[in-house]
Amino acid sequence: MNRFKTFLLLGLVTSLLIAMGARMGTGWLIGCTIAAFALNLGAYFWSDRLVLRMQGAEELPELEAPSLHADVAELAVRAGISKPRIFVVQDDAPNAFATGRNPEHGVVAFTAGLLKTMPRRELRGVIAHKLAHIKNRDILLATVAAGLAGAVSLLANVLQWGTLLGGGSQNDEEGGSSPYGGLIFALLAPIGASLIQFAISRSREYVADASAAQTTGDPEGLALALERLGRLQEQIEPGLTAQPATASLMIASPFTGSGFLRWFITHPPLEERVARLCDHSRRPVLAA
Repeated sequence: MNRFKTFLLLGLVTSLLIAMGARMGTGWLIGCTIAAFALNLGAYFWSDRLVLRMQGAEELPELEAPSLHADVAELAVRAGISKPRIFVVQDDAPNAFATGRNPEHGVVAFTAGLLKTMPRRELRGVIAHKLAHIKNRDILLATVAAGLAGAVSLLANVLQWGTLLGGGSQNDEEGGSSPYGGLIFALLAPIGASLIQFAISRSREYVADASAAQTTGDPEGLALALERLGRLQEQIEPGLTAQPATASLMIASPFTGSGFLRWFITHPPLEERVARLCDHSRRPVLAA
């Protein structure tokens, strides 16, 4: 269901982009789409280095953490991917993230706070969750969603300025619609595209949780880890990992919201993720 929801949301933001292009004309649609995807393509190939540098992450030698390296290697084999490189971020706030453009270039990073406070059973759940993002190519999916949303925003800016300066779309010039309608559309379309982008991110978190439960065979371990993260986030001040640009990569978002603001966060509420994992743990295990 979450995979279906992801494709549906991608279809919606694509439709929004096409609708925006229809108001601007084919030339604007093609040009802004190419520009947005060019920017995100560059981010896709170099994002891992950029993110690691932003977080001050350092590669963790195997001799310094043999047990962690062994668990990552074992779970990577179970997940059917190459063992990713392992980094550590000197941040007391417990968190972890994955990056890399494909399973062959995967990176998993843990904060020092998470490695200090997380029992091994729960840590394996966190590892499996991050490996699931790499296996499912969620970084690529996030790049595509960001590219589409970026193209919508570029077109919206052009449409806003065109309307304010007396220009308009082809439909406006033909008397087909009011310029005020175009301005309202230009203001609302980027918000809609961002909401869809955040919804895709939340949907992929559910998929990664389910994949991690299958990899470890212990959904309760990840559920306990998420509960622990929720408690510790209330006790420890956010550190290096609390950056809006990288929040979607984390196992638990450094930012929270309630009510209407929940639509603008990258992760589902921890309690909902825990409830789904607990439900998963009650299902019968099918023989391979």
